[in-house]
Amino acid sequence: MDVDLVKAWFAVYVVGVSLIRLLDDHEHFRLTAMKQVWGRTHGLMLHFLTNVIIPILFALVYFCRGIVSMATF
Repeated sequence: MDVDLVKAWFAVYVVGVSLIRLLDDHEHFRLTAMKQVWGRTHGLMLHFLTNVIIPILFALVYFCRGIVSMATF
């Protein structure tokens, strides 16, 4: 298996775990700390960006790189 595909699957795993934690009934300490420092709206936005959006972008990039590297020209 290509290294880029492994990185992409790991990024998808990180996104899944982060979304489960974000939608959980009780908050985890990092989210609570970010909301205390930045406020509720900005803290949630920063947490979502750093733990969901950025790993999704990495997953897309690595999936594309992995698929291209498997293609034979």
